Amino acid sequence: MDFKIEYTWDSFPVSHEPVRIRLNPCDKGLKMEVSAPFFNDPPAPLGEPGKPFSELWNYEVVEAFFLNNTTEQYLEVELCPHRLEYFKPFSFNTLLGEEWKQPESDLWLIEKSDI
Repeated sequence: MDFKIEYTWDSFPVSHEPVRIRLNPCDKGLKMEVSAPFFNDPPAPLGEPGKPFSELWNYEVVEAFFLNNTTEQYLEVELCPHRLEYFKPFSFNTLLGEEWKQPESDLWLIEKSDI
């Protein structure tokens, strides 16, 4: 499954090549591949590559949201060109002010049981 991001969050066309996201099944679940222009704006945060980083959305990232319509839970995935990552599972109750749980730091695939 392939996607292109051609518009900003506020509906303006992007002024660069579109971001491309490819989702492919794999042995452990789902693999998400991103191809995007690199701006280095702002420069890399001080996080350790390959580890989760809080507030990564303040940096150059590609975000994806995956919905499980059976459990009404969704997973937010943020990937950064500086090899930082941010995974956050939510339920719709989160939108009403209830708590969420941070997954393990080495998560890099969405397991089949989570989708």
